[in-house]
Amino acid sequence: MFKYKGFRLTAFIVYSFGNKVRLDNVFSNRYTDMVATPREFNNRWSSSGEEEVTTVPVIPSVRQNYLNPNLGIAYSAYNYSSERVAKGDFIRMKEISLDYTFPKLWIEPIGLQNVNLKLQATNLFLIYADKKLNGNDPEFFNTGGVASPMPRQFTFTVRLGF
Repeated sequence: MFKYKGFRLTAFIVYSFGNKVRLDNVFSNRYTDMVATPREFNNRWSSSGEEEVTTVPVIPSVRQNYLNPNLGIAYSAYNYSSERVAKGDFIRMKEISLDYTFPKLWIEPIGLQNVNLKLQATNLFLIYADKKLNGNDPEFFNTGGVASPMPRQFTFTVRLGF
């Protein structure tokens, strides 16, 4: 909390460290034109030698699938490998508020004891989360559709004391 004259700035930061998150099983040996692929596919193997710079597997061709009928097992193994685990650590700006209390000298002539204005924002943003999550919220990642992330909230409060 920081105070200056009639202003007060308050920040509330929460954190969690030490847990792991299994990323979604999005890799397969077969895709159709109707499948929406995640952003991770931009970093996949696409030509010889790229296995030195990326761990994201290639999308195999129809011919490769025909020649190797067990290719699906390799993609399943990749989905459940440690490569598909991210840190669940995060630091979040949970709440920040700015308020101003008017000086009594200004408000007593109009019959008020105190006047306070407050602007408050809740669930603003993540300060830190693992890059492997690709912008997903680690608190609500892989919740099975049961929970949704908390929305940002903005509140303006006027308090008058008579």
